[in-house]
This record gives sequence, structure tokens and C-alpha cells, in this order.
Amino acid sequence: MKASHTHKAFSDPQSLAVTPKVAAALIAKLQKTPLQLDQRHQELAANFFDYEALKSKPVTSTMSVLDANFGVGLDFLIIWKLWLESRDTGHHTSLLNYVAVCEQPLCLADVKVLHQSLPQLNALSVQFQEQYPELIKGFHQLDFGKVKLTLVYAERTQALAQICGEFDVCLDAIGPIAAADEVKKKAYIPPWQRPHSGLAHKSKVAIIGAGICGTATALSLSERGFDVTLIEKGPELASGASGNRQGMLYAKLPDSATIAGQFHQQGLQHTMAALKRHLSSKHWKACGLMQVATNDKQAIQMQAVLKREYPSSWLQWLSQTQAQQLAKQPVSAGGLYFPNSGWVSPKHWCEALYTRSGADLWLNTTVLSMQQTAKQGWKLSLSGAYDGEYEFDAVVIANANSAKNLLAQQNLALKAIRGQVSYVDTQQSPALVVCGQGYVTPSQQGILSVGASYNLHTLDTQLSDKDHIDNLGRLSDVLPNQKTLDVEDVVGGWVGFRAVTPDYLPMVGQLADEAAVIGAFAKLRQDANYKFIQDMPYLPGLYINAGHGSKGFVSAPLSAQILACQMANQSLPVAQCVAWGLDPNRFIIRDLIRRKR
Repeated sequence: MKASHTHKAFSDPQSLAVTPKVAAALIAKLQKTPLQLDQRHQELAANFFDYEALKSKPVTSTMSVLDANFGVGLDFLIIWKLWLESRDTGHHTSLLNYVAVCEQPLCLADVKVLHQSLPQLNALSVQFQEQYPELIKGFHQLDFGKVKLTLVYAERTQALAQICGEFDVCLDAIGPIAAADEVKKKAYIPPWQRPHSGLAHKSKVAIIGAGICGTATALSLSERGFDVTLIEKGPELASGASGNRQGMLYAKLPDSATIAGQFHQQGLQHTMAALKRHLSSKHWKACGLMQVATNDKQAIQMQAVLKREYPSSWLQWLSQTQAQQLAKQPVSAGGLYFPNSGWVSPKHWCEALYTRSGADLWLNTTVLSMQQTAKQGWKLSLSGAYDGEYEFDAVVIANANSAKNLLAQQNLALKAIRGQVSYVDTQQSPALVVCGQGYVTPSQQGILSVGASYNLHTLDTQLSDKDHIDNLGRLSDVLPNQKTLDVEDVVGGWVGFRAVTPDYLPMVGQLADEAAVIGAFAKLRQDANYKFIQDMPYLPGLYINAGHGSKGFVSAPLSAQILACQMANQSLPVAQCVAWGLDPNRFIIRDLIRRKR
């Protein structure tokens, strides 16, 4: 990571859509200067795609490219094609990681027009167009299997300051990229923000927990060549906090630029794109999501969110009448509408991720203890179906609140919040997801999923009639025609425990030795700006992806990509400020600065 002055979210406005006039001018300019495809192909092949250099790289490694001027993606498509051709020569890497900056992105329709003149690249262009992101400022990850494109919509200097990683190829490297590198060299970087080494290819990694965090992490690691084993104490995938019948896909957006808002915004986009690639439409629906303004204060806050200028394809305001038309039943008020959001079946989502990962799955297996080995790996003591002791090069903790039991000495900043969902038998189903103080999803087989309670004071796993009644009350607050429902209409439910951190952002990254951190950086209590020489005392091979609260289906898949990139020593698919905002050791550092430790 880079210096702390880069740790700011991208500023508003969020929408980067160019005006029709500007778009027309850009298109006209490009059309007057025909894209010399063959010539550019030769230039890139000769100057940037060095087959001799590839010979010296293991085929298991990653080829990383930084493109400071993406334009309409011509260079990306050509390098993608060259990379595919390199496989035929025997000089190839297992993964192509392409990071690009685009200051003035065009809408998809304009991109399609310009790409019509690229028949040689048509097959790749179609794949690119299928995942073309919304015109929203920030990082966007497009996933083409062994080819990953991180597209950054932002002013070039801002974007380059937030890109974290090392690259084999830098296009348009004169000027901004070189300047950014000089800033990095001169800037002081705190130990807890410095990059640290990843794992060797094909390292054996155990992931503890097979819910949404564990299965998403398994896929992300497997794609990067790791040997993955999923360990789950339950009898099936999604046995714990991911076990709800239907999960909503919702990102609560703030009324100003924040790291949390940037992360959740990108997480929702990432999840919706991943669902299209990996999961049958039988098990999820982009039916839209409505956040109802239940009082005047909420309405004012929502209007402030709209002022951040999100594109209408991403976020809209609906009047009460418009909301009722979309919901196909009475709604108590207007509010924010996410056209591309919806719901997902958590169990089927986890099953799809696991199946694609090809990971080993050890069900009915409990991790009793963990012990670091002399080789800086980890020995796990297991009971159940895989009783015994097993060694791994690395471990990822992805079992939500149970992580505290395994790592008691770390004092993880996680707390459990009980949530109960009620399954209601009714034919009065909204046509979209509706949120207020709680939420309701469109029915499956005549059953509504209504939730969820929020209880900090109990770990009771039994269904509660009181919570059923509270859920029905929250339902009727946003859908008035549901007031006739009572507890007799409830045909079942589900109890889970959200794992929540103090700042409501997950913990994603490598864990450090808490006692050693406190000892090494005690001077932060007197001077928050003290410049340390020593490195962060990380625990080799120990990582975490947990603390997602109620937003795991939006945040966990993107977090899995972040973690996998860190473990594989690849450039991150998110802004540097977001990566530090998720770092699991941030609470120790903050507590030292605040003199709480």
C-alpha cells in the first residue's frame, strides 16, 4: 500500500457519463482516424508482449499489465488476443491481469458502434461488451476466467494513486505513471500499509467455513492456482449464517463519498455480474430493490444520496405511485430504487461457487485447534468426518463469529447479532425486494421471506414468536395490505448470527500477531504520525474473510477477490483506500492511536 494521503474515497459526482455532445465528438474523432488494428497489433507484439521475457516466467505465474489510457479498450483486446496466442507458442502464463484507467468512458451503445470496425477481435469484443460496467466512478472488475480486467473510471492522477501492485507491462508509461512511481518512492508508508509477500503457486490452503465467504474465497484462490480444501462443521454448504432461504442484494449508499460506500457500491456490481456468470436464473432474480422512506428524515437522506449523480440505470427515485406500480401492490411511501438489484438463494449460490472452484470439501468436520508449524505453515486438529491432524501452507478463517473461538489470543473485533427471518404463507407477494426497517423478498412457491430481527443480547437459536410478530410489523410498515397477516400465517423461519465489526466493514487480509503489534507500535499512543522502520509482525500464512454483517452476499465475493490477489501477490481489484479500510489489523492500530490499548 502507499502513503496515507491516498486513503480517501473518490470524490463526487459518481456518474462519469459524458454528455451526448462530448460522446459524439469522441466518436467522430475516432472514426476520422480509423483504428489501425494490424499496425497496433504489431506495435504491441514487438514492444510490450515480449515472448522471450515470457520464457523466463513460470507458466503458473501471472502476466500483469497497467494501461493508463484505456480509451475504448483496443489495446486490452489486442493484448488479450496476444496472450491467447502465446499459449500456442508454449510461452504463456496461467493468468492475464489487466488494470486500466479510463477518464471519459463511453456508454455501451457507443462502444458497440466503435467496435464494429474490429471484426478480427469480434469474439473477444462481445465478451467485453457483455460485462461492460455502469458509468460510475471507481474500480470495476470484469472477469473472463483466466483473464481479469480491472477498469478504473476516474481522473488519471487520482486513479493511479489508488492502484496497488507491480506490473510486467506499462502502456503509456511516460508521464503520469512515472510520476506516480516517484511519489511512491519518496512517501513514507506505515508498516501496516506496506505490501507483503504472497504465497507460492499451488500452496495448500485450508478455508474454515463453507458459507458465502468460504466458497467465494475457494473459487478466487483456485483460479489463481492454489490447492484449496474447504472445511465445514455442518452437514452441507451454507449451514450457518449463509443458510437463509432468500438473501437480498442490497448496498446502502451514503450521502457523501466514503470508503464504505465505495466498497459496497463496487461489491453490489461485482456480485450481480458474478451471478450472471455462475448461477442459474432459477436461483436468483434481478427483479429490482426498493428502499422505502418510512419517515421525512429518511426521505431527506435519500434525496442527498441522489445528488451524488448516480446513473439512472443504477439508482432512481420512485414516487409512492411509481413504487406501487412496480411492486404491484400498495407501498407506504416512495424511496430509492435499484433497478439491477434483487435476491439470491444463498445455498444455491454457495453450491455454484464451490462447484466451479474444484476445491476439496470436508463436511461434518470441526476445527478443534490451530498450531503454527516450523515451516511457517499451520497444523489443524480436526474432529468428525476427517478426524486427525493435517498440515497446510496457509489458512483462511471464513467461519464468521466462530473465528473468535479459533483465534482467542487475537481478540478479533467481531460481535454476534442474532437475526430471525420469518417464512410467511401468502399470495400477496411484491414483485420486487422491498426494504424499510426490515425487508421482504418476492415469494417462492407462495412463501415470503420477511426479516430480519436485530438482537445483540441473545445467542438463542430457537425460533421466537415475538420476533415473528416484530417481522410482520416491519412488513406492514412498508406494505400496508399485509397488515392482516399474523403469526398463524408464519410457516417457518431461520435464525442466523451476523458477524459484525465496530465500523461495519468486513475483515479481509492477513492477520498480524496482536501482542507483537501492540509492543512494536506502542509509540502511536504518544505520536500518531511516528515513522516506524520495522515491518508489520504478520502471522505467516494466516488470513481472514469475515465480519460482513447482513451484507455478505454483496460484500463477500468481492472480498474474496481482494484476499486472493493479496495471497497471490497480484494487483488489487479495489482502490488502495478500500483495501486498508478492510484490513483486519486496523482496529489494533486505531486503538493504539486512541490510547485504548
